[in-house]
Amino acid sequence: MSIFDKTRVWCLPGDLKEEQLKLFQPVAKQEGAIPAELTAVSSNEKCKDRIYHTAMIASIRNEMKKISHFISIPYVVFLTGKEGVILELVSSSPDLQADMLQAGMGVGVSLEGQYSGLNAVSLAMEMNCIGVVRGEEHSNIVFKGWNCVCAPLQRDGKVYGYVDISFNKNEQIEFAIPFVQQVAENISEKWMEQHPEIQQYRLEASFQEFRLTAREQDVSRLWLMEKSALHIANELGISEGTVRNMVKNIYSKMRVNDRWQFTKKLAH
Repeated sequence: MSIFDKTRVWCLPGDLKEEQLKLFQPVAKQEGAIPAELTAVSSNEKCKDRIYHTAMIASIRNEMKKISHFISIPYVVFLTGKEGVILELVSSSPDLQADMLQAGMGVGVSLEGQYSGLNAVSLAMEMNCIGVVRGEEHSNIVFKGWNCVCAPLQRDGKVYGYVDISFNKNEQIEFAIPFVQQVAENISEKWMEQHPEIQQYRLEASFQEFRLTAREQDVSRLWLMEKSALHIANELGISEGTVRNMVKNIYSKMRVNDRWQFTKKLAH
């Protein structure tokens, strides 16, 4: 066993237990078919997924645009949601992109184990860590000529999706592990944090968590922008005294004592 394997912090197909292997036997007639149960979610959950998916897609595009010229070999990057359904493909060339689409690996295809068998995405989903699958280890013939490395997109202890880089099986796989890990971290911690829809969603979720009234939310948005009580009063058409009383009520509901604590609490 090499030092590379001894010190690894990722998982391989050989790490799966016998009972886990059964999870990678495709049950759908057509590999990659979207599971019907993935559509059976609440409207609120759909709204949240849409916001996060939009942010993730924008993030992977930004990240790959920034770093693609550092990659000297042909590659395909898959971005999936938390259920393993492909949201976006980024390829090193239009021809390679067309080849993947021709092979049935496009947006909306599920890479979950029960639909697409063993691959880096389904392995990462099962083991909750970076998944590494080489060439012939794949169940799906489309991937048998590729080495694939997949990392979860994690934030605050939650998984929002997965990013996978796939490349020719004759290429060394070692470089791809820290690479895909860094890409995943950049997407989760930098690009998504800056996405306006994510910021707005989290703010609205915080308002609901602290049970702020509609008017208190209006005041909170302006207070968060460091507007004065007089400015808020003029903008909302209420008295300055009413604004100050609302701020006190908001602080009480949020259990904070000043604007700094208020801002910090809404930032999480």
